[in-house]
Amino acid sequence: MLPKPADVKDSETGNLTQNNGKKMYLEIVGDTILPNHLLLAIIISVGISLGGYNIGLWLLPSIASAQMVPSYSLLLGISGSVLSLVICSLVFKPKRILIEEETSAESMIEVFKDLQLDPHEELELIENDPITKKELEELGVLNHFRAIGGERKK
Repeated sequence: MLPKPADVKDSETGNLTQNNGKKMYLEIVGDTILPNHLLLAIIISVGISLGGYNIGLWLLPSIASAQMVPSYSLLLGISGSVLSLVICSLVFKPKRILIEEETSAESMIEVFKDLQLDPHEELELIENDPITKKELEELGVLNHFRAIGGERKK
């Protein structure tokens, strides 16, 4: 069973967390992973990429001109990187669980406080940008922005 995000993320350190004494997780760029999966993915990626490059250096001199062998070998190495990306994405599934919540004015106020933003200034920027305004209207969030930004005017 996959852990819930609250069980995985350590709010104080944000790095390494223990989930009920069973598994250790590592957070890299906002994504939660198992360290042994990361190590295995790096080994797979380096092995396939360098393997493709070295196979190109060994195999291509009999097929291609000497000037083009390094270029073709590099192309095989890059192809190996793409292949390793596909393999790793199939082998190592994400460990995170995404939970969508309904946006409310209260949750937006909390976000503004956390980010230390002025809701009135943000509303002015949104109102002056027609593309952003249209996107927020489509998401149904613009009214929340107007409610929050309008409170400050009063």
